[in-house]
Amino acid sequence: MAKTPKAPDHPQERAHRLHVKTVTSSMNEYKALHEHIKDVRRDFGIFFTPERIVDFMTSLVDKSRWKDTTSVSILEPACGLAQFLAGMTRKHPELTGTAHFFGVEINPDIVHYLKALPFAKSFHIINTDYLLWEPGRHFDLIIGNPPYGIPSLSEHYTIKIDPATKERYKEIFETWFGKYNVYGAFIEKSVKLLKPDGQAVLIVPATFLILDEFKKLRQFLSRSGKSAFIYCGSAVFKPDADVTALILNFKKSATEKGMRLMEFCDGKVAPIREMAHWKGEVVTFETPFSRTLESMCSFRLRDIFEIRISPRTPEIKHNPFVTRETPPHPQNYLPLLNGRNLKCNEIIYDNLTGYWIKKGDMKSLRGYFGIPHIVVGLGFRENGKVAAAYDEKCYPWMGDIYHLTRKEDPFAAGAEIDDRDILYYLNSDRLRRYIKEIYCDITYHLSITQLKEIPIPTEREWKKIKKILPERL
Repeated sequence: MAKTPKAPDHPQERAHRLHVKTVTSSMNEYKALHEHIKDVRRDFGIFFTPERIVDFMTSLVDKSRWKDTTSVSILEPACGLAQFLAGMTRKHPELTGTAHFFGVEINPDIVHYLKALPFAKSFHIINTDYLLWEPGRHFDLIIGNPPYGIPSLSEHYTIKIDPATKERYKEIFETWFGKYNVYGAFIEKSVKLLKPDGQAVLIVPATFLILDEFKKLRQFLSRSGKSAFIYCGSAVFKPDADVTALILNFKKSATEKGMRLMEFCDGKVAPIREMAHWKGEVVTFETPFSRTLESMCSFRLRDIFEIRISPRTPEIKHNPFVTRETPPHPQNYLPLLNGRNLKCNEIIYDNLTGYWIKKGDMKSLRGYFGIPHIVVGLGFRENGKVAAAYDEKCYPWMGDIYHLTRKEDPFAAGAEIDDRDILYYLNSDRLRRYIKEIYCDITYHLSITQLKEIPIPTEREWKKIKKILPERL
C-alpha cells in the first residue's frame, strides 16, 4: 500500500542505496529486497504487507483451473515494490517463466526503482492510475494490497486526488457512494478485470462489511460471484497503520454466489458464518452470546423509536439564530451540546461547544429538541460502552448524537418497556459485550444503520436476560 511520496532529490543516489545484488533465485532476490525495506519505507511512505500475510494470501490461489500456465495472467494493482508478484514466484515457482506477471503503480519514482530490481525484470510494470487504466485484457488472478483512504486534496486525508479526477472516479464506479474510501473502487475495478471464474485476493480494511458507504459495493460483490471474507484483526500493519484488516478471496462467477466469513489466527482459518443467499447485507460476526441475546429480544431499536441525528457543524454555523458570542442575557439562551457533554446516564449541561441559541429559536434546529427523550453517543465511550442518557431539560444538540423518540403505533407500544429500562439496557455491559462481539474491532463508532439493529427486550425479556446471560465480558 503506497502513499504518494515526495519526489526524491537525487534519484541516482537513491537507486544505488536500493540496489539489490543479482542472485540466481527469485526467493533470494525477494529476501535481499527485504533487507532494504526500512530505507524504502522512509523514502516513499510505503506500508509493507508482512511476509507471513503475503505467503498466506498466495497460498489461497486456486490453480486447479489453470490448464496451461503460459496463458495465465497475474496482476498486482498499486503494486509498490511488487511484493505479491514476488510472493507468487516464491510460492509457485513453476509459474516463473511461463505465466505473465503485471504490476500497476501510479508513482513514477517507485516504478523507476522497481524496474532496477533484478527479481522484477520479468514483470510487466505499468506506470499509471489503476482506477483509470484500460488494459484491453482480463486476468486470471488479481492479488495485492490496495491503498486505503478518502480521496481528497484536504490535509486531513492521505490520498491526494484532485477534484476533477475524483469526479471521474464517481462517474466510472457504480459502487461509489457517500464518503467513499478508494479501496472500494479498487475492489470494483479488480472484479471487473477478472476473467470468468477468475480470482481476486485483496487485503483491505474490514469496514466495508458493515458501513453504509459500502452498501453498493457489498451488493456488487453479491451479484458478481462468491466472496470469502477472512478477518485478520487490527495488528497486521501496526505500528505503521491502525487498520482492522480483512482478506477478500473472491471468485467471479455467474452461478456461484453467497459469502463465507472466517477468521485467520495463528496461521489457521476458522469458519464463523456462511450465507448462501447473501444479497449484500451488512456482515456481522456471531457468537453464542450474541445469538442468545438476539433470540431473547422481540424487538429492534428501529421498531420502537424514530432515530434522528443532530445537525452537523456546517448547519449550525449557517443558522442565523445561532451565535458564538456570549449572550447579554444568558438566562434566555441555551448552549448547544455535543458528544463531550454526554456520558453514560449523565448529561453535562455546560457550554463546551461555544455555540448559543435563544430558547424560543431552538425549533429552528430540530422540533424534537423541545421534547424529553433519550440521546445516544455515536462512539463507544467509557471503556467501550454506548453512551446514552435521558435529556429531561430538552437542550439543543449538534454533532454525532442520535435522538430516540417513541413511535406512535400499536407494534411499538407492544414493546412494554419504558425509556428508563431501555436507557439502563443501552448502557449495560451486556449490550457492550454484544456490540463488541458482533463488530469485533472493525469500528469505534455506531452508524445509524447499526444503531437501528440493536436488539431490544421487553420488560419480561430483560428480567430473563439478566438471569441467564452473564453481565461481564
